[in-house]
This record gives sequence, C-alpha cells and structure tokens, in this order.
Amino acid sequence: MDEMNDARREFSMLAAREPVPLARGALLIAKEEYPDLDVDHYIDKFAELAREAEPIVSAGDDTVEKIQLLSHFLFEQKGFEGNRDAYSDPRNSFLNEVLNRRLGIPITLSIVYLEVGRRLGLNLFGVSFPTHFLVKAVDERGELIIDPFYGGAILSLEQIKARLAQIYNQPVELHPALLKSAGARQILVRVLRNLKGIYAGESDWPRALGALDRILMLDPRAVEDLAERGQVYERLECFKAALDDFQSFLSLAPEHPGAEVAREAVLRLVRQVSLIN
Repeated sequence: MDEMNDARREFSMLAAREPVPLARGALLIAKEEYPDLDVDHYIDKFAELAREAEPIVSAGDDTVEKIQLLSHFLFEQKGFEGNRDAYSDPRNSFLNEVLNRRLGIPITLSIVYLEVGRRLGLNLFGVSFPTHFLVKAVDERGELIIDPFYGGAILSLEQIKARLAQIYNQPVELHPALLKSAGARQILVRVLRNLKGIYAGESDWPRALGALDRILMLDPRAVEDLAERGQVYERLECFKAALDDFQSFLSLAPEHPGAEVAREAVLRLVRQVSLIN
C-alpha cells in the first residue's frame, strides 16, 4: 500500500506541473500496478529507440519521408503493433508493458510514437479523435494524420471521414476540432479513462476509484468524472466521500443533465452519513 501511495503522491506532484511530462506521467500511472517499476529506466528506453532511429529517419528528405521511415523503424524493425486480439487487456494501457511486449492500443502506441519522434526533432502532436487516438505531424506545408495502431499509416481526409461515418453510423462533417492537438494532460486523462472503463466493466471498484482519483488530479473540473467517483464511493460504502463528490458536482455544474440524479444522491447520502454518525 505504501508503494501505491508513493506512486500516487508522485503523480499528484506531476499533475500540478505545466506542462505535464507525458511519458513520466504514463509510467507513474503504471507504477501503481507495478510498484517496483523504475520510471527512469523506461524513459531511457525512449532515448535508446531515438538514438537507433536517428540515422534512419534523418535520411528522409521531408516530413512525409521521415514519418514513413520512423513508422517503418517502430512497426517493422522494432515490432510494435496494435493488440487486436486482447484490446481490453489493461497491460495495453501501461507504458512499461507496451515497451516490454511491443503491444498496445492506439493511445499508448501514440505515446511511443510521440516520445521517439519528438526526440528526433519531428513536430508531433496527439489527436484525441473519437474512439481511436491518432498522431499528427505539422510542418510548413500542413498536417499529416498518422495512425500508430495500424503501423503508422498516413491517413487521407477521405479515410478519416470514412472512419467518422463508421463511428457514428452516418456521414459526419469533419470538423477541425476533431483533429486538434491534445496536450499531455488530456492524453493522460484519456489513458486513465480507458483503464477506468476496463475496471468498471470488471466491477473492480477500488481500481476504478484509483483511475478516477488521478483523472481529477489532472482535471479537477471534470464534472462527469466527479459524479462517477461519487457513484463508485457509494458502491464502496464510503458515504461521506460520495456525498462530498456529489455536492462538489452540483456546485460546479448545477444545470448539468445529471444534476437531478446528483440531488437525489445527496439526499440519500445525507441520511446514510447521519446514520453512521
């Protein structure tokens, strides 16, 4: 338990920084599950990958060629790939496991891509695309959208639109906001939301609570997560903590569609807390 608390304390300090260091943040998420994890050892792995890739990628004449060479290096030579067979395995969300097993989901493979590519001087950003995280490379000529889950493929606008239509079961306008850059804080929140979804699906409420705690460290005004944490606290019979979260939710978002449910929860929990006291 002490190790987990150490990892949580370190994560809390990191979440208070700006900018948040992406790889370190992702590795501290994993450290609660792997208390002996040596974060600096895995940070060094990114530096090693970049050193090995540098002579290969620098041979590219322009951004397109450099991206193609980086993708070939990571996905063909180094064997990183999307874990299609066990997509919801939590190990796909832990960056140490992704580096060890060379298997991941879109967001963790994107973190690998960003960390290696940025060390090589490429201007790369995460893209919080619906249901499937992407990366973009930006240069003076424009933007390239890259899919690390599918071998670093460069996506055309038609392919992106087709994916949107598939997600929403109808043609959807490709709004620029869907391809805007996601900062490290947003990326780490999305990693934690993936984990929270896996744990909630398995009714592993203590781990779901840990994920929600860290989401709220990164984004204290994430009101849906605050309400969800209240629900998890109530499931775990931590009634005072649940009450605090629902009251905070109502003070932050009194007009939210979930406000009526939260008010009912407050009335219920006030009774529970008074019974305990």
